[in-house]
Amino acid sequence: MRAPQTTLSSLLLRPFVLPFLLLGAVGLSVIAGVNRNAQAAHEVNEAQRRLMLINALLRDTSDLETGQRGYVITGQADFLKPYLDGLIAFQDHSEQLRTRPASALQLHNLNQAASQLNHWRRESADPEIRARRTSLQAAAQRVSSGVGRRQLDDVRETLNVMRDRENGRLSAAVASSTRTLLTVQLVTVAGLLLSLLLLVVTALRVARTVAQHLGSLTAGARSITAGQYERRLPRSGVHELDELGAQFHKMARAVRERELALARSAQTLQATNEQLSRSNRELEQFAYVASHDLQEPLRTISSYTELLARRYQGQLDSRADQYIAFTIEATGRMKTLIQDLLTFSRVRQGSRTFGPVDTASLVAEVVQDLEAQIAQSGGQVQVAGPLPEVRGNPELLRHIFQNLIGNAVKFRAPDRPPHVIVSATRSEAPPGWVFHVQDNGIGIEPQYFERIFGVFQRLHGLGQYSGSGIGLAVTRSAAEQHGGALWLDSEPGQGSTFHFRVPDQPASGRPAPTAPRGPGEAQP
Repeated sequence: MRAPQTTLSSLLLRPFVLPFLLLGAVGLSVIAGVNRNAQAAHEVNEAQRRLMLINALLRDTSDLETGQRGYVITGQADFLKPYLDGLIAFQDHSEQLRTRPASALQLHNLNQAASQLNHWRRESADPEIRARRTSLQAAAQRVSSGVGRRQLDDVRETLNVMRDRENGRLSAAVASSTRTLLTVQLVTVAGLLLSLLLLVVTALRVARTVAQHLGSLTAGARSITAGQYERRLPRSGVHELDELGAQFHKMARAVRERELALARSAQTLQATNEQLSRSNRELEQFAYVASHDLQEPLRTISSYTELLARRYQGQLDSRADQYIAFTIEATGRMKTLIQDLLTFSRVRQGSRTFGPVDTASLVAEVVQDLEAQIAQSGGQVQVAGPLPEVRGNPELLRHIFQNLIGNAVKFRAPDRPPHVIVSATRSEAPPGWVFHVQDNGIGIEPQYFERIFGVFQRLHGLGQYSGSGIGLAVTRSAAEQHGGALWLDSEPGQGSTFHFRVPDQPASGRPAPTAPRGPGEAQP
């Protein structure tokens, strides 16, 4: 019976449930503690406000007594202002405290204090003031009885009781807030430390479990890679890992079947390769022989056509003259095509001798050979910096420079004379020299970067630019026979720069046939 499977996400996340629950509990405790502390802080603020009002009532009582006694003693009306202001202030502070009482007892005590004050006014303060207005002696006689002082002392006693109780409430609120903060801090620190410990332990356990499963899977995959295709990977109980193991088994079977198929077709492939190499050699030999042998009949056709043109020009009708002109033009193109094909075959055939080549002298000779073409275009060829001595084949390098410089002059922009710059830079990987032929001509679209290196590939009509479309194929073949490469950068309408690399240790002999490359693959 197959054991129940679990998912990889369940394997990784399920152990972290307890730490996350603990973190959630810590968070809830912190929130509750913060709310409780806020409530305690609110109680502290309210107690402080009530305490300030009670103290204000005590001050108002003192101001009342001071103003009333001052008038009784001096008889000056100015002393009545503090007395009257004190009455108003006591009334105002009593109303403020009455709107926020701490308890019903405090409200009762407040009402009691107000009643005692009113009793003092009716029984002592106002009668003493009226008596003073008529006689100091009559006022002094009422004051000497001490009734008014005892009545005010009752007011103060009631207010002092209220203040003491409010101080107790304030102290209790402060203590509660402090205890709440300490509890929150303790719970937070302890909860976070415990959660962190659980997370670390859980992460280590999960990592160890996953590492064990992956280790078993890796060991089995390593055995399969070593050729033990029949080995079966152990089941881990994790759905995704078991699926991966099943894919390994399928891949092992596919590899084994492919190896058997390759083993069966090895001889056939070897024979095919030998046949392909023989066919390539025969094709190159055929191209060489065909291009060489076709020149003789072509010269005959060209000679007799030119003879017809000279001898019978104007004696036939205009259409015959046009046909003869077309024939001469076609034989000229055919001659150029056969000569270029012969050159391509010669470059591709035979082993080459490599030795020191002075590229500066070689470029100077190529420029001199192209002097008429350069002068006709009104352009110039500039060598920027010294050109090095390389190890290569002078004939192949001449083909490269002649084709690149000749193309730079040929494919010039219609609005400016050609300006060609030849330079070289050192390359360290691999060690060698990279030559650059830069022009200000018509440029090439990026999608044609690879097409132009094919045999008989032209981007323009026959009437626009001369040539057979073989020159760059010859150039690339010559560069590859040095163990190097040929590539280009170009911007349409601005010009092109062809680069080719000549390694310090060039290859010898003919290169093996290569598959077609996409744009940019020739660039190292």
